[in-house]
Amino acid sequence: MTIHKHNGDEFELDAAIDHLAHWLPTQGPIKDFIHHNTLHAVQHCPFHDGVAVAAKVFGARSYLPIEDYQKRFQEGRITQAAIDWAIAQSGCSAAEAEQLQIDLYAADPNSHLPPISLASDGIRNAWLNRLEMDMNALVHPVIFRLLSNFLDQGISRWALPKDGESFWDCVLRLTLNSLIPLYPFHQAHVREMLNEGPDQVILHCLQQIVGDEQLYAQYLLEVLLAHPGWSGMVRIIEMSPQSLLAPRDISLKQLLAVELACELAFVDKKKGSHFLRIDQLPELPSIPLFDETHLTPEVPLKMRVWHEAMEWSLHSELLLALRDQPVAEVAAQAPEVQAIFCIDDRECSLRRYLEEVNPHIETFGAPGFFGIDFLYQGLDDVYPVAQCPVVIKPRHLITESATQPRPEKKDPRQDISKMHFSAHSLARGWIYTQTLGVAYAARLAWSVFKPATKLPGIRTLSEVEAHGHLHLLRETDEPNEEGYLLGFSVPEMAEKVGGQLRSIGLIKNFSQLVVAVAHGSSSVNNPHFAAYDCGACAGKPGAPNARAFAWMANHAGVRAILREQGIDIPESTRFAAAMHNTSRDEMVYFDQQSLDKQTHNILHNFQHAAHKALQRNARERCRWFELGPQTPDNDAAHRHVLERAASIFEPRPEYNHSNNLYCIVGRRSLTRHLFMDRRAFLQSYDPNIDQDGSILVRVLSAAIPVCGGINLEYLFSRIDNSVYGAGTKLPHNVIGLLGVANGVEGDLRTGLPSQMIEVHEPARLLLVVEQRIEVVDRALAKLGSLLEWLENDWVRFVVCDPQSRALNLYRKQGWQAIELAKEMVAPTGSRSEKIIVGQTKTIPVHQFIGRHS
Repeated sequence: MTIHKHNGDEFELDAAIDHLAHWLPTQGPIKDFIHHNTLHAVQHCPFHDGVAVAAKVFGARSYLPIEDYQKRFQEGRITQAAIDWAIAQSGCSAAEAEQLQIDLYAADPNSHLPPISLASDGIRNAWLNRLEMDMNALVHPVIFRLLSNFLDQGISRWALPKDGESFWDCVLRLTLNSLIPLYPFHQAHVREMLNEGPDQVILHCLQQIVGDEQLYAQYLLEVLLAHPGWSGMVRIIEMSPQSLLAPRDISLKQLLAVELACELAFVDKKKGSHFLRIDQLPELPSIPLFDETHLTPEVPLKMRVWHEAMEWSLHSELLLALRDQPVAEVAAQAPEVQAIFCIDDRECSLRRYLEEVNPHIETFGAPGFFGIDFLYQGLDDVYPVAQCPVVIKPRHLITESATQPRPEKKDPRQDISKMHFSAHSLARGWIYTQTLGVAYAARLAWSVFKPATKLPGIRTLSEVEAHGHLHLLRETDEPNEEGYLLGFSVPEMAEKVGGQLRSIGLIKNFSQLVVAVAHGSSSVNNPHFAAYDCGACAGKPGAPNARAFAWMANHAGVRAILREQGIDIPESTRFAAAMHNTSRDEMVYFDQQSLDKQTHNILHNFQHAAHKALQRNARERCRWFELGPQTPDNDAAHRHVLERAASIFEPRPEYNHSNNLYCIVGRRSLTRHLFMDRRAFLQSYDPNIDQDGSILVRVLSAAIPVCGGINLEYLFSRIDNSVYGAGTKLPHNVIGLLGVANGVEGDLRTGLPSQMIEVHEPARLLLVVEQRIEVVDRALAKLGSLLEWLENDWVRFVVCDPQSRALNLYRKQGWQAIELAKEMVAPTGSRSEKIIVGQTKTIPVHQFIGRHS
C-alpha cells in the first residue's frame, strides 16, 4: 500500500491541531474538578458576540426561551427600567428601539434555538448522510474503550499500556501482536497504514476522506467535537501529564490518527476503496465552513435585550441596597472573635447567621487557600495534591506526621474503595466480583430503603480530626527529588501571613481569638464531589491551608517580622483552624491543644454561636429542597441536611453555587446589614490602606478567574445543559476515575449536571469594589490579560465610592455613572428567619432594620 508523502508546507498539521485545541473543553480529571469559563475560546470577544460565535461552533443555545424572560417580566422580576436600560446599552437606532418595545412581548418559540453549527451541520455530517453511515455509532465504542482502558487510573484490575508506552504504540501493539484481532484495525491495508506513523496516517486519511486541504482543519475539528469530553481530556493530559496519578503518554495527534484510521477502515468495509469524498459533495457550497464568514457573530437583538434586562434587574437589587448603605465608623475596640471564611458564596449566609447570633463576632472573607500555596500529603495520602488555585504552581511540599502511635491499618488492597494500580489474576477478579459484589449489593439495597445520617464505613469531613503534625518549618534549603522545598522559611511564612492579613484589611484591632475557617463538602451520591469543595484549593477541602495559616500566624518569629512591617499582633492573640462541612452544616476544629485555657473558653463560646448559626443555615438551605422540611424547627432542618448528604439515592446533597450572582470586594460594614440569599462571594478589602491599588491587583487577580469561572460555568450549564452541561447525573458512570459518562461507552460529560443548576438563574457575575475610581484605574492598568473579562463584559464591574456610595459601571469606553431612581428602594426585614418564610425562589436583596452593629 502506498501512502502519499505530504509536503509540510501544504498543510501544517501540528499548527492546525494547536489551533483547534482552543475550542476543546478544559475540564481535567474528576479528582481536580475546577470551575472555569466554558467558552474560554471566545473570551477575547465581547460577551454576546462570543456566545453567538460559540453557538455556531458547538450548536448550543445562547439564551433562555423568550417565554422565560416574558414570564419574569410579568412577575416583576424584570423591570421596565431594566428593559429601557438594556435597549439603551444595545446601541440600536431609535426606530429599532421603538420596534423592540413591540417585538419583546410577542411569542417566538424558535428565538432561542441553536443556529446552524459545525458540530451538527458541518462537512462531516453532510458526508456521512450521503454515505448513509452512522460513523459515531461504529467508531466511538472502539475509541472510547481504548481511551478509557489506556487512561484508567485505578478502576481496571489490569493496566492496558506497558510502562512508558504511548497511546499510539499501545494500539499498534494490540493491532500487530494481539492473538484476538483488534477490530476494525485487523484489515491488511489498515495494518500496513499504521506502520507509517501518526502524521502520515492522519494526512493519508484526510486525503482519502476529505480531498481538499482547505477543509482538513475543519474535518479534524468536527471529529474532535463529536466527543468533546474525551478530546478535551486528552489535550489536558497531553499538556499537563502531572494531572494524572498514573501518567500516560497521549496526545491529540495520536488520538486523531487512531480515530481517522478507524473511520477509514469502516468506510472501506462498507463502501470499498472508492467512495464519495467530502470535496465532491454537491451540497458543499451550502455547508457552513470553519472560516470568518460562518464565525461572524449574529446576535439576536431582542434576545440580547431580554437577557441584559434580566441581569440588570437582578444586579440593581444589590446596587440599590449598596447605594443606601451608611458609611460605618471604625470600631474603637477589638471584637470578641474574628473569623476568616472563604469568599465562597455558601459562607455568605453562615457569616450572616454567626453575626446575628453574636454581634460581637467579626467575619472576614478571603480565598480559601488563605494565601498559602503548597503541595500537601497527609498521613493517609498516597500522593501529594496542590492546595492552591490552578493558576499558581506551588514550590513547597507540606507533609503530615503522626504525633502518637496509630493502630495498624488493614491492607488497603482489601478495601475496594481504595485506588489500585497493581495487576490481578482473572480468577481472583472473578471471585471478588461474585463474593463481595453480593454483599455490597445487599448493603446498597438496605441504604436505599433505610437511609441514615451516616453510612457504615464512610467518614464525613466533619468527623476528620487533625491527628498529625504539619511539617511547615523548613529545615534545609535543599529541594527534594521532585524539586520541591520541604516547608517554608520564617521570612516566607511572614510574607504569606502578612499578605493575607493586608489583603483582607486585618492589620490592627486583633481580637484574642482569630479563627481561620476552611470549607469542604461530603456526600455519598456525588461523583462531582470536587466541584463542591474549595475552588481556591484546586477542588480540595481547605483544612490543611487553615491549619498552616493558624500555625504560621502563631509563630513568634513570624510575628516579629510582621511587627517590623507594621502588623503588630498582640501576644495574647491566638489563631485557630476550623472547617465547615457545607453539605452537612457541621464544623470541626483543629489543633486545639495549642490553645491556652483562656483562649479555650473563648473558642468554646465561638463554637456555641457557630452551632446555632449552622442550624439556622441548614433551615435556610432546606427551602430549596423539595423534600426538605418547611418548618421553623432548626433541629429538624439540620437532621434533614445530614440525612440527604448520607443518602445513597439523593442526587442533590446541596445546590453548591447555584444562584451565585455577586462578588463584593470591600469592608464587611458594606454588606453586614444585607440579606443576599447566599448569592454573594464576599472578599474582605479595606480601601483606606490601599492608596496605590497594589492590594486590589492581587485581590482581583484571584477573584476574577475564580468567581467569574464559577459563575460562567453555572450560567452556560443552565442555558444549555445538553451541550455545555453534563445532563442529568442519574445515568452517569465514573469512567477510569477520569470523569463521568452516560452508560459505559458514552463521551465524558463536561460542565455541571442538571441537579446542580436546575434552580440557577443564569446571570453574569456583578463584581463590586469599594474604592475610589482613581485607585481602581491604577489597579486595572496592572491587571494584564484578566482585563478582557471586564472589557468584554464576561463579568460586570462596578465601583462603589467608600464615602459617597456613588456607583460607576466599568465600560471599555470609560466609566458610566449608575443612576437608580430615588423612589426605588431595597426591601427591608428585621432578621433572616422572617425573610425566608414561605420563599421557594430567589429572594431580592433586603436591608436589615433594627440590627445591632
